[in-house]
Amino acid sequence: MKKLSLFTALAVILSFSSCEDDPILGCMDETALNYDELATEADGSCEFNVNGCTDALAINYNELATLDDGTCEYPLLGCMDPLATNFNELATADDESCLYFEDLIIGSWNGVYGLFGIVLSQETMAMIQMMDPNDFSNEFGVPMPSNEDEWNMFYETIFASNVPMEGITFEFDGTNFIMSEYGEIETTNYSFTTLTSFDVGENSFEVSYFDVLSCTETELVLYTETYDEEMGQNTYMNITFSK
Repeated sequence: MKKLSLFTALAVILSFSSCEDDPILGCMDETALNYDELATEADGSCEFNVNGCTDALAINYNELATLDDGTCEYPLLGCMDPLATNFNELATADDESCLYFEDLIIGSWNGVYGLFGIVLSQETMAMIQMMDPNDFSNEFGVPMPSNEDEWNMFYETIFASNVPMEGITFEFDGTNFIMSEYGEIETTNYSFTTLTSFDVGENSFEVSYFDVLSCTETELVLYTETYDEEMGQNTYMNITFSK
């Protein structure tokens, strides 16, 4: 048997030694998703979880997230028009549910009571408030008011009166304005000129417009002013209705 030459033997030894020292490339970070416990040399391939919202329906959905962290936020549906009666300042997505007085007013409304009074000018109110307290009491038979609320009450008490409105019905259908007073029916038209005011056609009330002070599903409050030829001054009506 021939003996291996020294060169051949050395080559074989180096060959085995080289195979044993070849590195195993991979991810060596135990916290990584693709950790390789056999790897002997890191190759920069480690992959980690990305925290975030993984729900595609959420407004803060993160398409790069691999682990949901509970931070998903969803749109709050509601009316986003500040001019609407049901404006929702917390809404983040409009659901086309906005309502306006011209929508809410449609239907039949039963009169509850009306406040009828004289429209006093600013000059007249200022003159009254400048009166001597004794002269004031003698003139009107009540103590002189001392604050704004008392003055408002005074004007409504002295220059206005509450009148029951049972038996009076107002009905709106979007175009027609039907008034029923103790069985007497009168029909005219109406149209909103602003978000809170509508004009009315010719009618026996001699009213040309109404301001909508408030309107819910169950209560309607209307205000208007007319000129009283006999008194020679403007008067107002503040009427409350219910459904």
